[in-house]
Amino acid sequence: MTEEQEHEGYGIGIGSLNFDVESEFKPEPLIPNGIYNGTVSQFTFDSERSALVWQITLSGNDGVMSDGETPVDGSTVFFRNWLPRPGDENEYAKNGKGTKRQSKINMLKQFMSKMKIDISTPQKIAQAIEEQSFVGLEVKATIEITEYQGIVRNEVRKLERAAIAGNGSNNYNSNELPF
Repeated sequence: MTEEQEHEGYGIGIGSLNFDVESEFKPEPLIPNGIYNGTVSQFTFDSERSALVWQITLSGNDGVMSDGETPVDGSTVFFRNWLPRPGDENEYAKNGKGTKRQSKINMLKQFMSKMKIDISTPQKIAQAIEEQSFVGLEVKATIEITEYQGIVRNEVRKLERAAIAGNGSNNYNSNELPF
């Protein structure tokens, strides 16, 4: 069996491919630390992690990413709300001040207040997901560059409902990147 025949199941023969990872690699550009305008473009439930996942599409911002050319606007970022799981009531939170369950409930309450939404029960969450009722909400996303296990990435640290939609303001300096 030839190399071409062995890889036919992939739709193209490996011999017809042409790339060199070492010479073509470019790190993914990062969004500078700051507060950005965006819109909720998707709202889902991650059952494996017991989390609500908010996809935010950034818009109404000036500026470019760390490569100096990729616009911030049009990029997507994600924010998660961690929901209580069975057993969380028996484990203490990292700060040792209460259980994981209570910590997650408290964070959800604060988030609901900042977003001016109601996700207080699994039934209300399921309805919001089914109806995609949060899609289109204008938000402010606090984005930071973080490092986890040697991987540098963007992380949404805070998400709140925009008070004045589309005002184009942001609080970042594109020349200040911590990494």
